[in-house]
Amino acid sequence: MTNAVVWYDQESSSVWAVADSLLTAMSKNGDHTSISRVTDQAMKVLRLKVGAWGVTNHSTASGPMTGYEVGMVYAGAVTPALMTYSAAAMMLDNLHPQTKDNPQIRTPDLSAVADLIRYLSERYTKDASLGYAAGRAPFCEFVIFGIAPDDMLNCRPLECYWIHPEFNQNQDFSQVVQPIDLLKGEVAVIGDDAESLHSEIKSLQGNPKVEEKGKEPRIALEARMRARKHDTVGGTLQFGVMNARSARLDLYGAMNDQYGDPAQNWLGFDFQAEINSILGMPVKIPSLD
Repeated sequence: MTNAVVWYDQESSSVWAVADSLLTAMSKNGDHTSISRVTDQAMKVLRLKVGAWGVTNHSTASGPMTGYEVGMVYAGAVTPALMTYSAAAMMLDNLHPQTKDNPQIRTPDLSAVADLIRYLSERYTKDASLGYAAGRAPFCEFVIFGIAPDDMLNCRPLECYWIHPEFNQNQDFSQVVQPIDLLKGEVAVIGDDAESLHSEIKSLQGNPKVEEKGKEPRIALEARMRARKHDTVGGTLQFGVMNARSARLDLYGAMNDQYGDPAQNWLGFDFQAEINSILGMPVKIPSLD
């Protein structure tokens, strides 16, 4: 699985999303269950673009005329999670809202985007279940956040939603959407042993000795990764920051080299040795102190 955390930092007026980078696989041999590493290079903080196309009396756009960005983190089974992300990314960036009766070029609000993630992830989870042993459905969960415009000029308030499985009395599952009020201090924590990680975050928030106020969720996840007490949490830290003013999500690496510059090894990929020669130019992952 993984751990991912989303919260609002009052000091910087920004939404932060952090996650580890480890993917694991669980196998069972009789009564013995073992967990093996698949990769510690997994992207878990993702960006979705919502884009509405259209025409006006004066122009025909060659791309979306209005839109916004959505941050996403996931935990759980990778196949349905990334299939959900890929399908949603195609759909959301190709919206055509205009009709004969309503020529307005508009985007859906974030609750509609959350409902799309709910629907797609439920479908993909049920489809992927056919490839898993009985009783081991590939469940996944997501947190999405963003600030949707209500027209070309104005923006709606910051919204955040948790999409996760829920079971009825017959143990049939469905994906459900639950709002998270980041502005009131709620913290979204998903993945393995989420309750104890949430408690660790609260403990840090109440500790006056913590120097980086507002960054307690990141500190708690980093500490869990270093402790290596959870077999499914590890790798390197990755994070995204969405400023409430620009509503743009920037993705960052957390590693600096000995000179304080962005490290050339990110999520286990050595840019200088592996990637730069493929593209014919340097790749630099931004870092944020």
